[in-house]
Amino acid sequence: MDTNVLTELGLTDGEIKVYVALCRLGETTSGPLVDESGVSVSKVYQILDRLAKKGLASHIVKRNTKYFKPADPDRLKDYLREKEEELKKKEDDLDVLIPQLKDWSGTAINAETAQVFDGLRGLQTARERSLKTMKKGDEMWIIGIAKTPYEGTMTPYFKDFHERRYKKGIFCRYLYNDYAKDPHGKLSATYPLSEVRYMKKELVTHAWMEIYGDTVTIGINKGKSFSVVIQNQEVANSFKIYAQLLWSMAKP
Repeated sequence: MDTNVLTELGLTDGEIKVYVALCRLGETTSGPLVDESGVSVSKVYQILDRLAKKGLASHIVKRNTKYFKPADPDRLKDYLREKEEELKKKEDDLDVLIPQLKDWSGTAINAETAQVFDGLRGLQTARERSLKTMKKGDEMWIIGIAKTPYEGTMTPYFKDFHERRYKKGIFCRYLYNDYAKDPHGKLSATYPLSEVRYMKKELVTHAWMEIYGDTVTIGINKGKSFSVVIQNQEVANSFKIYAQLLWSMAKP
């Protein structure tokens, strides 16, 4: 019997074993339940108590002996709905908390801020920041794109990101390593609000720069994956000068 769905509902391994055993036995004392479930007698009463609190088990007393029985399995759907209601309540609480945390985090950002985001999730977090801060008509530069950013599982993410970017009305200039032209550069060239160029063949990079607004992101997905995000208008202006120079030397 596949009981993975019960694990996803939040039941522990012991709770699942005892509940399934109860369903098999029906009304029973603790002795047969211990044998059927494989759960020690020292733990079975604790588990039965937790199941009772979840509405999945109950007991009666006959002739000074406790008999336990399972709730109807349909109760599992009720339990799922209750969990969904709890999650919805937590979501509502988060909707209140997140703006407060954003207010606090906003006060912690100085005129010059650098952050490091580790791993592939970090690369995505750093990239998502651009869509949150940019608006229609803004422009971003992505300079020095090699094949390495697309290694592993990142290609679908980058494709999805740029679909959302151009739907938001943000223009992007891509400067690729020459060897990354096929297929990555060719794909980027098909996106609306995009312009693609290629560096000279002897220029090969595994790090890339993203420049937009007052922000520069340096990304690496070669060996260890991470991004460094620098938020400073003067720094961003300086990097944009480098980008424009490399762009002028590149070929379509």
